[in-house]
Amino acid sequence: MNATTHAIFGIGALAGAALLVGADPPLWVYPAAVFASWLPDVDNPRSTLGNGLSRSKNPLWNAITRPPSWALRTTSFFLVRTVGHRTLTHSLVGFALFLMSVWLLFGSFPDLFIALVVGYASHILADALNTPGVPLLWPLGWRFRVLPGGVRSGGFAEAVVALVAAILTASGIFMLYPVLGGLI
Repeated sequence: MNATTHAIFGIGALAGAALLVGADPPLWVYPAAVFASWLPDVDNPRSTLGNGLSRSKNPLWNAITRPPSWALRTTSFFLVRTVGHRTLTHSLVGFALFLMSVWLLFGSFPDLFIALVVGYASHILADALNTPGVPLLWPLGWRFRVLPGGVRSGGFAEAVVALVAAILTASGIFMLYPVLGGLI
């Protein structure tokens, strides 16, 4: 799946989880869910995060984003050279490592913690819709797919999946925050 589809899934997963448990997370945690939905692809140097943060013509913004960009690109290079793309970061082992790290760093901020965990999990679920599937039991070679044959990344079927997910996400957001519906 591409970055936009993952972002839609991340927002939708957070809204869906909030609806299931009867919570209403603050709007500021949704970007965290998007960030976390991109994070498993840090093992791909051509991904949104693996390529580092975008560069702009603003020197102040570049000075702020250069250190995290360097860290993301270094991590991406290390992961792709050691374990490869769509291995550790797309597995239950990777999810457990992420969960423990996020708990240690953000466990005292429950809204942020949930947004990050749900966003990361949404990525794995979205990639399980793809043709290659995900190696949930990595380092074992077995790949898990939600759909037989899967959906080709970047194709028409992914656009349909993203559109359906966007409609469901918007519905969930409007149920959680009815005031947003009045703005349209």
